[in-house]
Amino acid sequence: MASPQAVEVSNKTSGEPIYTWSVKEFQDLYTRMGTGAFMMSERFASPQPFTIDPETGVKDPIHWWRLVLYPHGYANQPDYLAVFLTAFRSEYEKRNQVKSRTVQRFWFELFRVDNPDAKSKKLTHLAIRSFKKSDFVFESRDDIHTLGTRKFVPFTEIFADGKNHNNVTLIIRVHIINEDPFTRDSLNEGTKPNEIKVKSFLTSFEKYFMDERYCDIEFEFDCGSRIKSNRLALASRSEYFDSLFKGEWSVPGTTPIHVTGMKFRVFKAIIYYLYTDKLEEGLSLDVLQNLYFDSEARHLDDLKEMVITRIGEMADIHTWDQILRFSLKINEEKLKKIVMIFLQFNWDEVKQTKQMKRMLKEGNVDWISVIENLVTTKILGD
Repeated sequence: MASPQAVEVSNKTSGEPIYTWSVKEFQDLYTRMGTGAFMMSERFASPQPFTIDPETGVKDPIHWWRLVLYPHGYANQPDYLAVFLTAFRSEYEKRNQVKSRTVQRFWFELFRVDNPDAKSKKLTHLAIRSFKKSDFVFESRDDIHTLGTRKFVPFTEIFADGKNHNNVTLIIRVHIINEDPFTRDSLNEGTKPNEIKVKSFLTSFEKYFMDERYCDIEFEFDCGSRIKSNRLALASRSEYFDSLFKGEWSVPGTTPIHVTGMKFRVFKAIIYYLYTDKLEEGLSLDVLQNLYFDSEARHLDDLKEMVITRIGEMADIHTWDQILRFSLKINEEKLKKIVMIFLQFNWDEVKQTKQMKRMLKEGNVDWISVIENLVTTKILGD
């Protein structure tokens, strides 16, 4: 009988793509493949989590995927490139009867390589599409499940000159942020606790969040709200709280600690992150902006990066100006780029908005520079 395999996971999020797919001579695929026809990438694995064979020490990925591309559009969306992420049930998942796979977030990015045959190549960012927490459910006999978008980007954006006979190379990148397997029952079905090897400092405290049975400290705010927590959970995850509990908050007691200079909603989001290593859902743009500064002040760099990503996902016709102002304020190029991409694809609608007219009237030098760059890019790309 084979020895049980340990599961190892790193819950660190990263902006690096899990997989990059280069599709050369895309114009030929577009011309020769009919609407509804698709092609698949090679199989690729998420770096985490993986199993470790106790006898050989060999690491085996748990999560296997493929990208699915419709070069001439999905059946009922012939004018758009369609891209999907397909989950393939691994041997580990089959053996442990895992019926679903959850990812906290995944997103696609699309680039076009201009002049792919020339020595000097230009890479144009065409689109980005993000998906929130998603469940890949294994129900079919093929043990696969697919999620994605039928309308990733219109073909008119891919063929910059409006023609499909020029040589076009597309680059598709997929980013996947996995759920911590130890907060989910399905991955651990049939696995005994002593078979799991967890990296130090990464076990989730999510099930203990705001559970008063495990709380030994209480915080109160100017608004009258209160929140209870656990000293050990906070101190073990944060040097900021550790130093406070050794200093001005060192004496345990029944009197709540009064928190000044921070809003309750922001403080609660920090506590939630320290318990779960995740960013709380449902936070408003205002809360996220305040959370960015408070996480920066407390050296919570991973939380700060999560906030930037979430704010970028909120860019729409109503929020783009607030997000752009914020990106300029904190000098965050990644966030500014996301807003620029949104503006580029929605320029005809955005340029008529009150926000645009108001910001141009203000005469902010940084803002005008962004608009000039955008308009130039738009004209050259048309």
